[in-house]
Amino acid sequence: MTSWTERILRDFPEDLSPFWIVSDPDNLLLDERILQVLRSRGFEVLPFEDSIAFRVEYEERYRTAWDKGASGTSKALILQYPGTNLNILPWDYLQAGRKVDLSLADLMPKLSSSVLRQIDGAHLETLFAAHNSFASQVLGESLTKEFLLTHLFEISPHLLRKPESFWREVFGLLYRGVVLPPVLAQHVAKILSDTAVGHLPVEELLS
Repeated sequence: MTSWTERILRDFPEDLSPFWIVSDPDNLLLDERILQVLRSRGFEVLPFEDSIAFRVEYEERYRTAWDKGASGTSKALILQYPGTNLNILPWDYLQAGRKVDLSLADLMPKLSSSVLRQIDGAHLETLFAAHNSFASQVLGESLTKEFLLTHLFEISPHLLRKPESFWREVFGLLYRGVVLPPVLAQHVAKILSDTAVGHLPVEELLS
């Protein structure tokens, strides 16, 4: 199990509560690897998308059994709320559930969460390890992009100002089967706009 997975699951010790309410604006709990481990531990994750539909599921499959001393469909239920304002949830849920806040901003506080949200979830494990090892101070949006380029894709846009350097990097990415997320390709294009490669479609070539 990776440090990323362990960090998320740390907030969900077994046998602590049958009902959990999680503020999860970045949908971290819906990652299939996280879901698999939670299910193996007896947790079921149910997104809160429709109040009536959730109420039916909660009452029929879980709460009725719990009131009778049974375990229900699973040992514990996690209400996954894709937002931060839990106060819009029904009062009885808030009274019964154990509440947890889970977000990219909480897990990687030194990086800009607005940038992180534009990165594919497959990169989060690597990025979490890099954050813990190399992020020594809080970084704004621009420096967060530089951090991601360096630690995820091993690219320094400031070293691509010459055509030969730029094309070597483009073909290197192509050879590795790597494409940059649009937010990072745009950042590189902006840096190179006033250089010898500024006339090229840099963003399109990198993404």
